[in-house]
Amino acid sequence: MGFLFSKPSYDPRRDIPDLTGKVILVTGANAGIGLQTSEQLAIHGAKVYLACRTESKAKAAIAGIEDRTPSLKGQSRLMWLPLDLSSMRSSKKAAEEFLSKEKRLDILINNAGRLADDYLLSPEGVELSVAVNHLGHFVLTTALLPLLKETARRPDADVRIIVVSSSVYASPGRTTFGTLEDFNDPQSEPGKKNVFSSRFKRYGTTKFLNVLFTNELQRRLDEEGVPITAISLHPGGVATEGAVALDVPWYFVVFLKLFAKTALEGAYTSLFAATNAQVAAERDKYKGKYIVPVGKIAGPSTEAAKDAGSARTLWETSEKVVTDITGGSA
Repeated sequence: MGFLFSKPSYDPRRDIPDLTGKVILVTGANAGIGLQTSEQLAIHGAKVYLACRTESKAKAAIAGIEDRTPSLKGQSRLMWLPLDLSSMRSSKKAAEEFLSKEKRLDILINNAGRLADDYLLSPEGVELSVAVNHLGHFVLTTALLPLLKETARRPDADVRIIVVSSSVYASPGRTTFGTLEDFNDPQSEPGKKNVFSSRFKRYGTTKFLNVLFTNELQRRLDEEGVPITAISLHPGGVATEGAVALDVPWYFVVFLKLFAKTALEGAYTSLFAATNAQVAAERDKYKGKYIVPVGKIAGPSTEAAKDAGSARTLWETSEKVVTDITGGSA
């Protein structure tokens, strides 16, 4: 349990290299871990796209970053990309907009996530946490893969795809995903969809999906001989506004407020995975792995999360669901 709430020695001011010339996309970047991740990347020279739903929140986040670091003003290094991960169509549109603007993508950080919340279906008919935490990112990532692969072929490229998961991936409510019905399983007894235990099971399931997706993505990249590094991670216990505002037992909120990391500290493992030179130097060691604060390889550690057949099935089912619902390919 030490890695959940321990205070790290990692220091982004010292440990992030110069990122000048790199283009990075961060989902859920207007608040919490995503905001802190984006801010540090921009400070170190990258052009960062803050991919999120609301223009006003995105622009307020950008203004806040520029106020804290005035040298970023007028540099066009912080950009808003409209993205609603609850919609596969929106995710595809966001990727298309990005592709129309940029000729390279060095780092994709799939950070956004819906926490342990009530059971709802998205407008496209998918359980909302699965839609946001998995399928939206699946569509975005696969649509951006051609550009990521093209960037990876450039001299001295170091392309990475980072997926923010959670330690609860090890305790999913469901581990088989062959149909849309599996995605939409409330994982509860009748009338108890929205009790905390059911909400937490569904959340754990989506974090399990994050790890399986990363595994299969890395396998496919390796099979093609594409030098892109995919990493999933646990940021640690973080007292973000979203986590504190959840309808959870009171002791959970107290524990977060007393012992959890700040949002900046919560961003450290994402920043390590996305930028640390050690990852590039020891790529075979890190690719396809699950890491915990800060930069420690910790898995995947369960048999279910390591199962290659399940990872392939998840990918194939995701492709089918995307095609059936949107009428287009993933």
